[in-house]
Amino acid sequence: MGRAERRFWDRRTNTSRAAREEDPGDSLFDAFVPHPIIDWEPTLDASTWDRVSRASDRCRGLGAQHIRGELPAEWLLRRAESIASSTIEEIRPSARRVARAEARLSLFGEEPPDTEMQALRNIGITRHASQLARSGADLTVESLRDLHATLMGDDPIAGRLRDRQNWVGGGALGGPLAARHVGPPAELVPGLLDDLVAYVNRSDGVPLVRAAVAHAQFETIHPFPDGNGRTGRALIQFMLLREEVIGRGTLPISSALMLEKTRYFDALDASRRICAPYDEARSAAVQPWIEMLAEAAIHACILHDRLNAHVEALRQRWASRAAAHRIRSSSAAFRLLEHLPSHPVMTATSARELLGTNERTARHAVTRLAGAGIVEQRSAGRRNRVFECGDMMDAFTESAREQPAAKLTLSTPTGTPGPSLPGNGVPPDSDASGTCGAPTLRGMRCGHPRPRPGGTCPAGHRKH
Repeated sequence: MGRAERRFWDRRTNTSRAAREEDPGDSLFDAFVPHPIIDWEPTLDASTWDRVSRASDRCRGLGAQHIRGELPAEWLLRRAESIASSTIEEIRPSARRVARAEARLSLFGEEPPDTEMQALRNIGITRHASQLARSGADLTVESLRDLHATLMGDDPIAGRLRDRQNWVGGGALGGPLAARHVGPPAELVPGLLDDLVAYVNRSDGVPLVRAAVAHAQFETIHPFPDGNGRTGRALIQFMLLREEVIGRGTLPISSALMLEKTRYFDALDASRRICAPYDEARSAAVQPWIEMLAEAAIHACILHDRLNAHVEALRQRWASRAAAHRIRSSSAAFRLLEHLPSHPVMTATSARELLGTNERTARHAVTRLAGAGIVEQRSAGRRNRVFECGDMMDAFTESAREQPAAKLTLSTPTGTPGPSLPGNGVPPDSDASGTCGAPTLRGMRCGHPRPRPGGTCPAGHRKH
């Protein structure tokens, strides 16, 4: 999808320039310069189009049962996506610690440790991308920089395009000479980004394909000194929402990509083929990545539905517990249950703000829920006390695992299979969606991507 530009690497200054005839061979490397994409669309084979079509239909069917208001599991979905995107970059925070750090920062202004703070900023960029998509505004280079600034916080590089050569892999000592991918020279980045945003703002083509092409182009340009992978995956969220591939909410694409991170990186690498701008080889090079994104979208849809159904079942459980403890449906405590899916950690003061009532009533409400075992009072620092919903914290932990889809199974208070999966527990469209479907120890069906011939799915099931 581009051309190679021969460059010289100066080991003394860690800078590069155009190669000269007299430069020693052991200091030369090839930077990859992608072709513009504004007037290009890949030509795909029938099998790939079929996958894209099925994934697009599956995405558009999300959330049909939730016509009004925010999706029940949006709090979980956004954080599952963000934690997975961080994990792909080897930032591996504990989901429970992230949730508690987020609460302490929001409620008390306490700055969390660096790992948790990076995860919180990833949540921020996912939210920012969604808000930008809902605004209907076109993407600009400035809005891309704003997304990056949200991710990087107070880092000096936040929102700043790189002004020097960068690369992926090879380590700091080897520089671009031993790198897995070397981005285009810094002076070409502004023009390539102008082309990218013009492509993103087009209104034609197949949205899922265009999201794949835009992500591959962004990762190839690598416009920032750091944070490119996470910003590029936020760009996918922006495009899927803006193009109405998904109606609303967050699609946890990164949760699926995390399961096959090596394949994900390999597919992006394979798309960087040196060829002419309209050579058939260019389409062939990007096709594996388009197929993978389509598969990831279907897997993300399954997790999306499971999480929403899981939270609905939790609401039923909480309502049953409240009734068993004689909490009236008209009481402040019962009304507070509606806020637990999006505010699993709260104080009496934050409960007062959610309910729009006085401090005494709010304190009584959270105390009643604690008495019913729906929330638990915990210490959040030296003098701070919070009320934490263990069910939501457990769900967050499960959704952030590397194999979440097969583990989110919930029973209703009566002990019958809950609504997290319809019927006998087969994920929606499991036979036609490219999912594994193998029986699990819990009597469910595996929701991971269908294994390739001779391989296994992420849960270890072989093709059946």
